[in-house]
Amino acid sequence: MLRLKHKHHGFTVTELLVVVAIIALLVALVLVGFRKVRTMARTSACLSNQRQISLAQTSYASDNGGAFASPCTSFRGVSGPFTISSACGEFPISLNNGRMTNEAYHSWTASYPGLDSDRSPMMSGGKENEGALKMGRLFSYVGSVPVYRSPLDPTGRLRSYSLNCFVGVTVPNDVSNYGKAWVDWYCAQGVTPREWVTTHLSRIKAPSHTLMSIVEQDGGPNGYNTHGWVIDPRPPGGSTPPAGTPNPGSWATASGWGGWIDTPAMWEPNAVTYSYVDGSTESHAFHNPAAAQAMQELQDAGQSHGYVQPPDGAADALRRDWIHFRDRLLPGVIPPMIPRFQSQ
Repeated sequence: MLRLKHKHHGFTVTELLVVVAIIALLVALVLVGFRKVRTMARTSACLSNQRQISLAQTSYASDNGGAFASPCTSFRGVSGPFTISSACGEFPISLNNGRMTNEAYHSWTASYPGLDSDRSPMMSGGKENEGALKMGRLFSYVGSVPVYRSPLDPTGRLRSYSLNCFVGVTVPNDVSNYGKAWVDWYCAQGVTPREWVTTHLSRIKAPSHTLMSIVEQDGGPNGYNTHGWVIDPRPPGGSTPPAGTPNPGSWATASGWGGWIDTPAMWEPNAVTYSYVDGSTESHAFHNPAAAQAMQELQDAGQSHGYVQPPDGAADALRRDWIHFRDRLLPGVIPPMIPRFQSQ
């Protein structure tokens, strides 16, 4: 009998390498897609948290005669009665009707520094614990401790968010130093300290464009954000008004410009999440990657204050990302740098 002989061919080394390369490429694509989807999901959850916080503020206001909870985390650092002297007059300032104690002050979280865990249910080892959040004025409206923490936050702290220091206050952040330093610039724009008062919802002129909460990197010496999130709203010192600036002839530039006094957290690469007074939310992707990278490097080095952003470029004297947030601090009171559609 004749037997047929079959030839069996195996894979060549080249074929095996091609198969391995294809599998590696597919795995890489899956991993990249998974990371992107995961970041998008975390960003969405972060925005949802901030929406809840904003709606908690408006609910609190509706139950308290229109009054907001304070963006400050305690009365510590808040100024007592003082007077702001300026070219547009003398303005006596009294905060919280003179009731300057932690118990009387309407802090959105009860994060009182200087109290050890044996004496305080709010602090443990100088850091916030759940009691600090639960005893804050907004917790009964927020209703859940995890809402205070962004899923993008790589730190182990309980709270990732700060509130806008221009909302829920008598003067910015309820401290004398910003009011006294900024008043002359405001007066030059025809704005007096009377217009800084945002203690009540009715004082917010553009709720859908006024920042309420934002992710903030600052852990501070106590490991948590204290008081509101603030940037210097005045134009940079030594600069000329950008084209399109309203009433450029009277536009004053600031000496000692502070820039980003507080920097937003860069946990979503090159982007920042925040909410508005009306409960809407947004994620801002930085126009200037160099500014985003500079902030990230500062934060990686343990710093989160005082970034004086340079112009975006030799041919572009604007600081578009700073303008984006600056024009959302208190629109209708803080004069816009340039028409709003140009600052997006």
